[in-house]
Amino acid sequence: MLDIAGLKWLFFDVGDTLVDEWEPVDDIIGQFVREANAYGYPVKIEAVRELFAMCYRKFEQWPMKVAIRTYIHDEDHRNQIQDKLKFCKELEKPFPHAAEVLKQLSQHYRIGIIANQSPGTEVRLESYGLRKYVDVLACSAEEGLSKPDPELYVVALKQAGCEPGEAVMIGDRIDNDIIPARSLGMRTIRILQGYGRFQPDLSDKERADWTVESLDELLPLLIPDGATS
Repeated sequence: MLDIAGLKWLFFDVGDTLVDEWEPVDDIIGQFVREANAYGYPVKIEAVRELFAMCYRKFEQWPMKVAIRTYIHDEDHRNQIQDKLKFCKELEKPFPHAAEVLKQLSQHYRIGIIANQSPGTEVRLESYGLRKYVDVLACSAEEGLSKPDPELYVVALKQAGCEPGEAVMIGDRIDNDIIPARSLGMRTIRILQGYGRFQPDLSDKERADWTVESLDELLPLLIPDGATS
């Protein structure tokens, strides 16, 4: 059981933690396959999906760049295809239990966000009905820092007035969420959603204090005696 003694703050990642990115990721994979085929490269979508999973297993930060290097041999074609690809944020949607889980947890803890996100995270969280539960936002576009740099975590902790030992980081990625948070002395929860679930635990320092399959599993873990309303 996770030791929640002295725990005051819960910090969440956004993509594939609170918000389901599977559809926009699969969409941009589809865009790549169509563009590659148009240039005469016989790429199959199933192969690119498997390449993405392999990239996460190997802790590659940019799977699409790996896909372009792997399947597109002409440098001009690579650049032209890259320029045409667009990650469609409008295809993202919150996970079904996100609002209710944050509502319940916010009655026991303060809630923060530490995430690599394009500009406009606050507006998007508002549209998802999640912003009202969040006390601190520390996002890469606004702070000029990106995970896995621990400095983004330091910024969030400072904004919260929180010591690392009083906080837990909840995210889907070992490299971006678990390792930097643990390096500062935060507790960690890994959530097995999105492509991040393919990342392997390689050592004790890369292993979260607790692992869950979905957001709703956080409630019995973090709220003692099932004290939900």
